[in-house]
Amino acid sequence: MSNRIEKFEPKEFIKRFKELLLDKETNRILIRGYFDDDKLLLVFSCLYDLEEFNKGTVVIGNTTVPYERQFLEKGLREVVPKFNLRDSFNVYGMIINFVQWKRNIDLPFGFDKDFALFHPVQSVLDGKDFPKFCATIKNAKAKKNILITTNDFNNTAEKLYPYIDATLILDTTRVNEEHEKTYKVIQSNLQADHKVLPY
Repeated sequence: MSNRIEKFEPKEFIKRFKELLLDKETNRILIRGYFDDDKLLLVFSCLYDLEEFNKGTVVIGNTTVPYERQFLEKGLREVVPKFNLRDSFNVYGMIINFVQWKRNIDLPFGFDKDFALFHPVQSVLDGKDFPKFCATIKNAKAKKNILITTNDFNNTAEKLYPYIDATLILDTTRVNEEHEKTYKVIQSNLQADHKVLPY
């Protein structure tokens, strides 16, 4: 299946993401966007809204467990208990556990899961581990495998496109004044470096 790339503001994003989650032909979905917390919040709330999704795995990238916990708390606006990798706990009424992607380069995983959420994925895209990371993506056997970018201000995430069935870009630049200001700062910083935003 070729990768479909679509860009939506929040209301349309939610509608389209839910369609993809329920589409049996779509297995791997990449979520892009400039505002990391917005992506996490909407992805989790869409999963929560659909009764088909109850058990999931968060596949953490090149980060530590405490840092990922902070990231989730900020994005989900809810307290996440302190945890170890072997723990399972409840987020938005769903049972979640955590694994590190490097532990699944050679072994399939997630057969019993409704979803696997790869987060964050950005730092591995530029590194020498990228081929290994792609092997882990291929080993993800959950019903839906969702990858969420962080610091997505360049074209690096396009390296993932051959491994993805659909890409959704969440556009929250006009959600409020603060986002509009942040977006303009991001734009001007890139222009100062003679770069442009990827979408």
